Amino acid sequence: MVVDDNAAILEIVSELISAAGYQPMTATGGREGLSKIQAERPDLVLLDINMPDMDGWSVLRTLKEKGLAENTKIMMLTATTEIGTDIFGLQDVVSGYIRKPFNNDELAVRLREMLGDQPQVKEEPKTDKDRKGLRSLLRKKEEESGMEVARNSAKVYELRRGFSYLVKETKPNKSFEIFVDQVTHNIQGLCVTRQHPTIIRKEWGLEKTPIIWLSNQLGKVYVNPSNIGILSDTIIRFVEKSGDGVILIDGIEFLIVNNDFDKVLRMVHHVTEAVMENRCRLIVSVDPRTLETRELALLERNMEIIEAEEAKRQ
Repeated sequence: MVVDDNAAILEIVSELISAAGYQPMTATGGREGLSKIQAERPDLVLLDINMPDMDGWSVLRTLKEKGLAENTKIMMLTATTEIGTDIFGLQDVVSGYIRKPFNNDELAVRLREMLGDQPQVKEEPKTDKDRKGLRSLLRKKEEESGMEVARNSAKVYELRRGFSYLVKETKPNKSFEIFVDQVTHNIQGLCVTRQHPTIIRKEWGLEKTPIIWLSNQLGKVYVNPSNIGILSDTIIRFVEKSGDGVILIDGIEFLIVNNDFDKVLRMVHHVTEAVMENRCRLIVSVDPRTLETRELALLERNMEIIEAEEAKRQ
């Protein structure tokens, strides 16, 4: 059972659990998790620490008090780097920790360490229609490549590998034009956008490219803009896996509103470093009217600048 208040994490971890051969169950918060653990008695619980309604330590203490932790292994699923004093008195019921971010192999190994080498019978593979969640969108060369059908025409915009480009524009039309040009010429793409994926696919003809929707609403393919750490980890994981890819970030202003400029700037720096190291390409669309002069200057550092109306063609 996975207990986490973030829907994207629940979907990602559930898919990894299924891929490892086990049957996942989920709970969207501490109180629901406590109730389901008592009712379902799972073999293993992956328990998030930071949850708003009831944190992981409170859930753990209640489980220990009721004797429910005796026959259930519990691993803390957390991005926290310092556990601190909260662990006092609970060391005996914590089997270990899984740090965010994690990958398929790491989670599969930890599951088998806890549950043994004989997983439950896997469900039949899901059809393309049934696949859902952020992790499904980022699977490459497994069920589907995520690559658009290549065009026979020559590429219009030549982006250098290992470089990041800041496109100044009031609307992200030029950025999408450049991005689509890349992904239709045998380059794997990832699109992060404030616009709904259905609109993007229809307007720009993107059929297979993974799209992450920045939204405060619950949805199958979304990342809450305030969860900037998860977004950064997801993008960097794509960069490391694709090798020769291109990422478009449309909605940088929305990220700044939901966090603060310094946090978003740090995220951009982390991503640009990963892009340089893995020789990928990054396109960031920004409306310069929404930023102060200092903020825009900081964002421009280490990035190639493209003025929308003056975008250079090959």
